[in-house]
Amino acid sequence: MTPKERELLRAACNCYNACKENFEETVRMISEARGLDPNEVKELLTSLKVKYRDDPEYIELRSRLPSDFPV
Repeated sequence: MTPKERELLRAACNCYNACKENFEETVRMISEARGLDPNEVKELLTSLKVKYRDDPEYIELRSRLPSDFPV
């Protein structure tokens, strides 16, 4: 994973675990905190599933999120 991808996935994990919000709200909070466009954050996060589905780091981070999150 690139540093930006890793940072955003970790942010999603931290944000979700702090607030227990749905995916859209989690993306909104990450984008506001990082000063990024919500659509950019959403596209990047959702692309991770395809790119890294077999990567041990992705698998470990992904396990911290609800199964209905599209990441």
